[in-house]
Amino acid sequence: MKFNRYIFPLSALALTLTFNACQKDFLDRKPLNLLSEEVVWNDPALIKLSVNEFYNFLETGFDTYLPAAVTDDLQLIGSEERKIISYLTGDFFSASFPERNLWKDSYAQIRKMNVFINRATSTKILNEEDRKVLLGQARFMRAYVYFNLFSSFKDVPLLLKHQSIEEAEDKPGKVSQEEGLKFVMDELQIAATELPESYSKEDWGRITKQAAMAFKSRVALWAASPLINNNTAVEKWKIAAEAAEAVMKTNAFELKKDYADVFLTKNVMDKPEVILEVRYNGIKGEKMHAYDQNNTPVGYGGKGINCPTQEIVDTYEMANGQAIHEIGSGYDPANPYKGRDPRFAKSILFNGADFKGRTIETFTGGKDLPRTNPTPTGYYIRKFMDEKFDFNKDKNVGSSTNWVIMRYAEVLLNFAEAKNEAEGPSQAIYDVVNAIRKRAGIPHIPTGLTQDQLRERIRRERRVELAFEDNIRYQDLKRWQLATIVLNQSVKGVTITKAADGSFTYKPKDAGSRAFVDKNYWFPLPLVELSVNPNLNPQNPGW
Repeated sequence: MKFNRYIFPLSALALTLTFNACQKDFLDRKPLNLLSEEVVWNDPALIKLSVNEFYNFLETGFDTYLPAAVTDDLQLIGSEERKIISYLTGDFFSASFPERNLWKDSYAQIRKMNVFINRATSTKILNEEDRKVLLGQARFMRAYVYFNLFSSFKDVPLLLKHQSIEEAEDKPGKVSQEEGLKFVMDELQIAATELPESYSKEDWGRITKQAAMAFKSRVALWAASPLINNNTAVEKWKIAAEAAEAVMKTNAFELKKDYADVFLTKNVMDKPEVILEVRYNGIKGEKMHAYDQNNTPVGYGGKGINCPTQEIVDTYEMANGQAIHEIGSGYDPANPYKGRDPRFAKSILFNGADFKGRTIETFTGGKDLPRTNPTPTGYYIRKFMDEKFDFNKDKNVGSSTNWVIMRYAEVLLNFAEAKNEAEGPSQAIYDVVNAIRKRAGIPHIPTGLTQDQLRERIRRERRVELAFEDNIRYQDLKRWQLATIVLNQSVKGVTITKAADGSFTYKPKDAGSRAFVDKNYWFPLPLVELSVNPNLNPQNPGW
């Protein structure tokens, strides 16, 4: 899935390299895009600067809609829903499909990285240490873009060198999903050998050895999953488990004490939880976004665009560790938000929640349920929201929270899922899942579960812990082959009515429609590409 792209990370990377790493006369040089290729490749400082462009290819979700808006976890307000309507109807050939340029943009990025990798490999002007670090970053970014292509289009061409004009006239064929994913994982493994474990403070935000290893665990999990393997794939699940375990053994990351702080406190690189992120500083013209303004409830002056569904609300357990439908859970339909998993109140704004000095009012006639563009579900999002930030105070200052692409909790859950699929329940699986639950403040999962029971617990934990992050939910539903079930029905919300005595009644309602059939597991290959390159045939099934 493709989201809007931003320069990454300006405050800790580009500014540092511009002002700290170069002498005064370097500041007077022309921008890189105004310099010839030969000038750049005869200056080590310019070569180092040129790799920064590749960080633009990391994807952020801080657009008007979050990636999870195309799943069953979020529903957009009415005025914004049209932006993703082709996802919701399943019409990926629509001219309004958000990913209509994904193929073209990705290969344009790959061409740039191929040029860099080819030249950085052979140039004599770089010392070997600098060469390795630069190549490691470029390899990671190329693998990142290729994974996006393979997980979106299934089989695609694998171009690994800069093509001359004559070669570019050739019509490259596709390689299989299996071959493509193997290349991505191999490339990440090579990058891990080239990248350092850490950088000095001015370079925080660059790709590290551990980041390459961690992202490999995500790719390996995809490669082992049912969508890619119709039958069981024990060996591939073992590879995925080993990839995650390799990260765990580095002891480079840890779960932070407070769940909410993971998304609000800047990553200081001292055994962080966040592994890969898009960084912001909140300064206009540099690095800022409008997430807080876009998602704060209307009654506070925000737009309230991304609204959690009843489905995700009901997934959160009670504080005693039981699901809301379990006998003895203590769930009260007349007071549905009381006594829930603490992550619920840190991720979702609900009627009666404390926020910015007052309680949320999403009941009919309440301050946060306007006539125009009300929350369609009865909920607003809280995750990633900086409650102390006043977006109305200064238009030159925007939101500065970082977009988290990957963090350590995901690695632990990757390990748990892969280990259970490869071998069945084990203490190692219980340990990592319970570590996440302990941080959340809820009891351990029960022991003695079967493989199927543990699978369902891991999937529920994954949905709650990683709620609204990156495009994780969408990829999970696809790779589990559950999208045709989960994303092929309406999502729910709640209508809340306040009585004269101050009590509330809660009535379920439909909040938005979804359509997803078998062909939607893969994007269609662009027709314009098929017309100029017949070797891309056949088109993906159903399209």
